[in-house]
Amino acid sequence: MSEKGKVGNIVRVQVDGLVALKIIKHCQEEGSSTEMINGFLVGLVVKDTVEITDCFPVPAAEEDTESYQMDMLRNLRKVNVDYHTVGWYQSTYLHNHINKEFLENHRKYQEVNEESIVLVYDPLRTTQGIFSLRAFRLTPLILDMLLTNFNFTPESVQGSELYHMDLFDELPVFVRDSRLQNVLLSELEQKMTLSPNSSDFLSLATNNVLVCNLQLLMGGVDLLYQDTNRLVSYEKNMAKQMQIKQQFVQKRHEENLRRKTRGEPLLPESEDIVEKELNLKPPIAPPRLDSLLLKQQVESHCDQAQKFASQGISKLYLAEAFQR
Repeated sequence: MSEKGKVGNIVRVQVDGLVALKIIKHCQEEGSSTEMINGFLVGLVVKDTVEITDCFPVPAAEEDTESYQMDMLRNLRKVNVDYHTVGWYQSTYLHNHINKEFLENHRKYQEVNEESIVLVYDPLRTTQGIFSLRAFRLTPLILDMLLTNFNFTPESVQGSELYHMDLFDELPVFVRDSRLQNVLLSELEQKMTLSPNSSDFLSLATNNVLVCNLQLLMGGVDLLYQDTNRLVSYEKNMAKQMQIKQQFVQKRHEENLRRKTRGEPLLPESEDIVEKELNLKPPIAPPRLDSLLLKQQVESHCDQAQKFASQGISKLYLAEAFQR
C-alpha cells in the first residue's frame, strides 16, 4: 500500500467491539464462502482518528440502498445515536474485493466525505484464528484522477507515475472494548476448557488458505502475462504506424520540394491530413487501471502466502526441536 501521504489527517481507525461483532454476525448469516456482504459505518472523526461506534447492514434483497441508508440514519438520529456516516464495510474472499467496483464505490464516499474509510473483513482468515479487519482509503493521487475522469491509457499512466501501490492507503485498526466487556472476556477465558481437538493448530499439514492463495497467485500471474502481451502488441502497432507516417511525410516533403521548383501548389503536410489520407485507425489502448488493480491483487496474494508459509515454517522448526 502507498505511503506517499494520507488523504486529510486521518492516521488510524478505532472500531467498537460491538461493531466488529455485528460485521461478523452479518457475514455469517447472509454471506457465503464467495458471496460478499456490505453495510454502512457510522461514528465520529476525532482529530486524526475515525471512531466507528455503530454499523448497519444492507439487506441482500434491498435495491434502493441510498433511500435505505437515509431512512436508517434518520432512525438513528431519533434515538440519539451517532448518525454521521464515516464509510462502509465489505467482506472479502481471498482478496476478491480488489476490483473496479470496489474502487468506484469508495470514490463516491470520499467524494462526499473526505474522511470516509472502508473496512474489509476476511471471514476465511478469521476461521483460521486470525481476526482480519483492515481499513483502506484511496490515495490522493488516484482520487484526483477518478474525480477528473482521468483516461488510463499507457502513455497517461506512465506520465503520471502511477503505480499499483498508489491505489490504496491502509490505516491501522484498533478494536476498543469497554472495561465490563474486558472483564467478561477474562472470565470466559478462565472458564474455557481445551477440547480433544484443541491441538489442531500444531498440525504440520499445509494450510488450505495457503493453497488457495497460491492457486489464485498463479492465475493472477497468468493474467498479468496476457496483459503484458496486449501492451507489447499495442506498442508495436503504435511504432509501426509512426514509421508509416514518417515515411509518408518524408515522401510528401520531397514531393513539395519538387513542386516548389516547378512552381506548382504544395501538398498539405499536417499530421491530421496525413492520417486522413493514410486512413490509419489508431490501435485500441489496453486499459491500465485493470492492470494496476490486478497487480495489487497479486501483491496481496503474495503477502498472504508469505504469512501462512512463515507459520508453517515455524511449526516445522518447532517439530524439529521436539524431535531432538
